[in-house]
Amino acid sequence: MKSIQAITSQKLDKLIEQARLSPRLRTIHCFHEGDWEHCHRMLNALCVGTYVRPHRHADKHQSECFILMRGKLALLIFDDDGTVDTAHSLLLSPADGIYGMDIPPMIWHTLVALEDSVIYEVKGHPSGGYVGERDKSFAPWSPAEGDDAAPAYLKQLEAYAENLS
Repeated sequence: MKSIQAITSQKLDKLIEQARLSPRLRTIHCFHEGDWEHCHRMLNALCVGTYVRPHRHADKHQSECFILMRGKLALLIFDDDGTVDTAHSLLLSPADGIYGMDIPPMIWHTLVALEDSVIYEVKGHPSGGYVGERDKSFAPWSPAEGDDAAPAYLKQLEAYAENLS
């Protein structure tokens, strides 16, 4: 039997430290036992400067929900052409009383870390569980992670994020 796992300040501290040491500036702690589970539950630590490429989840079972446990993040929502949808984008900050978001399938989105942050994330998966090739579709108008254009694009996203109220 799997043991009960507590979410503590120490666990969040450790995850942020691991994310700072990661080349991608983020790390995940999974609570689910394997990719086969339909409901994935995880802590996702994102440090300032991490690039989360805009994406969407196409399957009707792939909604995504998260609660910000520490830090400050912007959730940017995009139209199909890559324009930021400022009416639906949101600045998440527990200090300001905005804790999280539930994102239905087929919505282009990304996260921008304005402070080192940790979210508790829950994602649904279709029959068969997680399969990397069908988990998400990356926005064709956004540079791939590691592409030479990614740092400049991230700066644009950070500017949008800073202007959210």
